[in-house]
Amino acid sequence: MKKIAGKVTRLWLTMIHVSDLDEAIKFYHEKLGLPIALEARKFNHAELGPDEPLAKIGLHATGKRKRRKKRTGIVLDTDDIYALYERLSADGVRFTLKPTKMPWGGIVADFLDPDGNELEVVQDPGHYKRKHRH
Repeated sequence: MKKIAGKVTRLWLTMIHVSDLDEAIKFYHEKLGLPIALEARKFNHAELGPDEPLAKIGLHATGKRKRRKKRTGIVLDTDDIYALYERLSADGVRFTLKPTKMPWGGIVADFLDPDGNELEVVQDPGHYKRKHRH
C-alpha cells in the first residue's frame, strides 16, 4: 500500500475554554486525576491527559465565566463509574446525569466542570467486543 502524506493520524486534544486556568487545572488534575502534560501559563494554556499517544484535554483561559451548561462532546472512560460518581459527588462535582445503564450496554454519567462545561464518563469494557448494528 502506498504511503499517503498529509493524512490525519490521531486526535491530538480537545480544547475547553475556561475562565480560570488554576481552578480548571485543579478540577481536571486533582478531582479527575488527569496528569498534567503541559503548562504554558504565559499563553493561558495547559494540557492534561495520559502519556502519548493518547489524546489530551486542552484548557485555555479566556477570563470570562459563563455559567450556562455547555456540552463539550468529551467522553471519558472509567473502570468503576459508581465509585467515580460517589467520589466526585462527595467532592462537590455536579452531575447532570447519574450513572445510567444504556440500551447499548454501557453505563453513562454526565457532570460539569467549574465553568459549566459538561463531560461524559462511560464504563463499557465490552464496547468494542460487541457487534453493533446500525
